[in-house]
Amino acid sequence: MSYVDPLSSDDPPPVKHTFTTAKFEAVNEPTATPTSEPTDVHQILRANITRDEAAGLNVVKPMPKRPSRRKRDFWLMIVAGNLTIVALVIATGHNVVSVLFGLAGVVLLTSGFTWVMWCVMDDY
Repeated sequence: MSYVDPLSSDDPPPVKHTFTTAKFEAVNEPTATPTSEPTDVHQILRANITRDEAAGLNVVKPMPKRPSRRKRDFWLMIVAGNLTIVALVIATGHNVVSVLFGLAGVVLLTSGFTWVMWCVMDDY
């Protein structure tokens, strides 16, 4: 591995940067002659409003009420969740503790999901 001297004399001398005066070239000459009367913004806005009203853009139409999917989703989740809990109770065996835990799971799932769907969430 060879060593290269970073300050070797083979480098060109550094470039001196200086500020110069700015030179501007007019590319687009103004073609329109300036008007003597000022632009009235309120008059332009009034013209825009009358044009929009003539086109019927300011008429508010009531949106049709779309059907809610909340009731369908509620029953789907309650049936699927409770069937899962009952299937797990049946799969683990028929002892008293498993049945009581399954019953508690069904009650907690049903009451909690009912509260969330009908009290917490909005209609969707």
